[in-house]
Amino acid sequence: MGAGGGPTIIPSMAMDPSEVAGVRRAAHWNSAPGGTGSLTALALSDGSTIAASATWNSPTIPGGNGVFRNAFPDAPGDVRMMNGYLDPASPTAPATVTISQLPAPFATAGYDVYVYVTGDVTAGTTRTYTYVIGGASFTISQTGPTPNFAGYHIAPPGGAGNFIVFRNVSGSSFTLRAGPGSGAQVRSPVNGIQIVSPTGS
Repeated sequence: MGAGGGPTIIPSMAMDPSEVAGVRRAAHWNSAPGGTGSLTALALSDGSTIAASATWNSPTIPGGNGVFRNAFPDAPGDVRMMNGYLDPASPTAPATVTISQLPAPFATAGYDVYVYVTGDVTAGTTRTYTYVIGGASFTISQTGPTPNFAGYHIAPPGGAGNFIVFRNVSGSSFTLRAGPGSGAQVRSPVNGIQIVSPTGS
């Protein structure tokens, strides 16, 4: 890409529908390329589709492309999902992902939203990220150098890890906001989002 004065980005490979990834093992991930876009007729893990939609925006600013890629050697499934990510670069311009028109069984039963988060952090650097859905928020940290992907580790509040879970989300839509912290080279990566219904299942 190279927009906004940042480095040229080598796009991550799109996931094949057969690839399995995530803490809650699932196939048929909906690939969402670029820093801004939308998808309709989202796929469920069994390959069927629903009328729900997704829109996302990771603002491009001078020195920030809106998207980036880790240097993990490419491999299908988890590694491929965790390689590319939304990469907002300003505390005043968070990335947003909105899921709309979830069907009644989701809205009625409630659901958990898994957010996968791993950025390319240089050695000796610590970054803080804040993620918000409705009234719930998580602030986590990551310290470089970023290791190759070696499994999932839930991030405790204020601690380090590569995924978080918003429990008991309800309603037919929600918006995730990913806000960079303060300091040098601020970021707040979003590698993937997984909706699991009913909540706690």
